Amino acid sequence: MATRGHRDIFAEDMAWQEGESSGIRYARFLLEEGKGASPMVILSRFEPGEVVGAHTHDTNYFEYVIEGEQTVGKVTFSKGDVRLVTAGTGYGPIVVGPQGCTVLIVFQEAARAMTIPKGKDSERKMVQ
Repeated sequence: MATRGHRDIFAEDMAWQEGESSGIRYARFLLEEGKGASPMVILSRFEPGEVVGAHTHDTNYFEYVIEGEQTVGKVTFSKGDVRLVTAGTGYGPIVVGPQGCTVLIVFQEAARAMTIPKGKDSERKMVQ
């Protein structure tokens, strides 16, 4: 229900989408609907053992680990950890831990958040 500039989305009404792999689900939210320069918030759930290839994004972003863990390159991030990534920075692969992982990501510009594969993974099409 939306009231006075609020858009309230309850858990049971969330529009979950499946990622490239069936072990990845996400829900996207634009802070300003219809504006490409709007920040975008993504809530992502990864099944245990999922692997996301090395990639980058053309916008800065913030990522918060809500639960579980993921290893990005050689660094493991767990519940409560934060990653701040500058546009164009390559990283990965991301390997999800045995309990799975749920993260909240905020991209500075929705229109520039597309996943861009890096290295050997650049031959695969990836979407975020």
